[in-house]
Amino acid sequence: MSSAVESAPRAQARTWDRLGIIAWSIVAIVTAMRAVAAYSVPITGDEAYYWEWSRHLALGYSDHPPGVAYTIFAFSWLGTNPFAVRIGFIVCGVIATIFAAKTATRLAGGNPRAGVVTALAITLTPLTSVAFGSASPDGPYLAAWAATLYCAVRAFGSHLRRDYVWLGVALGAVLLTRVLAVAMIFGVVMYALMPRRRYLWRDGLWLSFLVAGVLCVPFLIWNSTHGWATIAFALVSRHAQDWKWDRPLALYAVQAAAYSPGLWFGALLSIFYVRNAFLNWTAVPLIVLLTLLDVHEPVEIHWVFGAYLSLCVALGIVFVRLGARARIIWASVAAVPALILFPLIFVAAIEPGFVYEQFLRTGSTLRNTGGFEIFTVPSLAVDVRNMMEANDATVVTDGYGLSSTLDFYGGVPPVVIGYNAEGKEALRWYDADMQPRRILFVDKEALYPRPGHPEDKGRPEFVQQLDRACTRVTAGPTLGYEFHDSSGHMVPARLYFTTWCEGPRPHALRILQWDPRYLPPSERL
Repeated sequence: MSSAVESAPRAQARTWDRLGIIAWSIVAIVTAMRAVAAYSVPITGDEAYYWEWSRHLALGYSDHPPGVAYTIFAFSWLGTNPFAVRIGFIVCGVIATIFAAKTATRLAGGNPRAGVVTALAITLTPLTSVAFGSASPDGPYLAAWAATLYCAVRAFGSHLRRDYVWLGVALGAVLLTRVLAVAMIFGVVMYALMPRRRYLWRDGLWLSFLVAGVLCVPFLIWNSTHGWATIAFALVSRHAQDWKWDRPLALYAVQAAAYSPGLWFGALLSIFYVRNAFLNWTAVPLIVLLTLLDVHEPVEIHWVFGAYLSLCVALGIVFVRLGARARIIWASVAAVPALILFPLIFVAAIEPGFVYEQFLRTGSTLRNTGGFEIFTVPSLAVDVRNMMEANDATVVTDGYGLSSTLDFYGGVPPVVIGYNAEGKEALRWYDADMQPRRILFVDKEALYPRPGHPEDKGRPEFVQQLDRACTRVTAGPTLGYEFHDSSGHMVPARLYFTTWCEGPRPHALRILQWDPRYLPPSERL
């Protein structure tokens, strides 16, 4: 009888061990799939823009802290290709998953099963594969966030000064990835200010903040000498500001789809079921802030990444506390949608034409082929480079993404014009006072309204600026490119529009930059 009683826990342990092997195998497979997609998919505009940052290393940048640029630079020795740009972010995914799993294991009293569930939750979240398979600030942000969670839990448990130093390094790293990382600082401070935990400051938490501050000094100095550009962009210039009280509801609906419904709502429920003060302080304030901010201006779904990672740790702890039946129900609700959504992302990366055709069969449409345009840019870049060289022209665009991809694939020097706040970092990469012999303006939108195409309204503001900057403005060729994937499915032609600026007037580039010094007084902001 006793042997039968004793065999039940052993059988359960063996089951957990097998599930652990399966879970970590899934993590490895998904990581490999990210690598395949990173090698196969052309660089997007944002990725190429950050690649340009890595070629112009600085202590700070207008749009984000420098973490993304240094992540790309670390692997620049692999050459100029999509995989070399993205490999660092795949590594960030491995780092984030391991540190989050180790944090869950520690907080669950050394139970590795909590870590397994946390690792699986992070891996099966569709949007994290975008973060860890593409070059964006999110990859290093999540890796540093997870490292901070682990270092904090370790330091708070060991009370060792060296662990507090490592916590300071992690805090400094996360602050150098995204402005929203201040939510982690707030969470740690608030957690340690509770009366029964104030001893943490005497243990060495003050040292953590000292180390983090030292690491961030160069970035702060850069910002202080550049009009606090990064902070101003994050708080003011990124999005148009308008009050919409119902917008948070739409935000939560989109987040549920992007993170997978079962995982997203499970993460939110874990706030109440785990009741871990440290995890809640690093998650809940950020969620509340973004919900309130969304009323004032649009919030992007990935901004909540840090809070979500903290809650994935909580998910692991909750799961191992559930009864067997509850675990089966929750695992089904959480994993099944994720296992459906994730392969769709991978297939879209490898077989975009097939996915595009299935999308059209639903009766939906995309203007200008939507995100599928990235598969046409390599061909565009070669043609634009040939036009540039044949006509001794300077190529300009009003989009930092298009400009950077033309450089990545065609070696076309990036010259960005226009009035948008986003992408202003590109204005530092060329001499705006140079006098080009001829200017070729490449655009994704038609400069003038096109008959039969009511969606093309034209761009009268650019027509006006080109007339001011050029002696003569003439239409260039309209370039169109189809894309066929490996199975023969096609993405319809994406059109690009070109305009020639003949005889550029003095300060033509500054006029096209909307430089206030070269605008009529009535148009100066």
